[in-house]
Amino acid sequence: MARERIDDWMQMAKDLARAERELQIEHWVYITFEYREDDRSRVVLHKIDMPRRMLDRWRWLVEWRRAKYVCQYPRKGVQVYHCYYDKRTGLQTGFGSLLSCVAAAKAQITKVERKIEEYVSYMSGNDLFFDPTTDEKLRCAKKKLAQKRAKFAELCALLQSEVAKHRANPGIYKLFIGFRKLGEFTDIPQARKFAEESGETGTFNLIGDRFRDSWYQSKRIGEAGN
Repeated sequence: MARERIDDWMQMAKDLARAERELQIEHWVYITFEYREDDRSRVVLHKIDMPRRMLDRWRWLVEWRRAKYVCQYPRKGVQVYHCYYDKRTGLQTGFGSLLSCVAAAKAQITKVERKIEEYVSYMSGNDLFFDPTTDEKLRCAKKKLAQKRAKFAELCALLQSEVAKHRANPGIYKLFIGFRKLGEFTDIPQARKFAEESGETGTFNLIGDRFRDSWYQSKRIGEAGN
């Protein structure tokens, strides 16, 4: 049972990698070394832009440079931020991103297609009465495949729209709480002000062009009784 689960996981990883290749996703990482002032404004000390596959090999450089800035600014709380993105479209990658959803949807189509092919091959060789035009399991599988293709087409349309929007105005910042989008803003202070005045509590994520910031906002003491 454990071996079957490992095999399933490995096949799923292969399907996802294949989907990303077919979608021509180029994984890059944009690294910034920075600290925050008291008003949470950014002071960027250094930037590194490299293919994602090179990050492990050059991890020592990232750690060395952070150590250098920590020594140089010991009281500033220097942090290193990694922003993973697709070089071709400029959109961010990672869990919950639109690109990852599109790739996952495409991988699901490949999985169902493979299952259908295996089922038809097995039944054709082992069941003399198998009729692919009337088989109920095959009908349900094809219906499921059609649904997944429709979902993939929907996500692709959304992706094209986001790519066009990003290229037309890369300076836009998108504010989320969890995975729920709250709005789009032209600068960071505007987005943070909106978050503070929204009355929302939880983890906020602000995403821009090769930029990502996260912070937790709890309920204010004066609002505890509301």
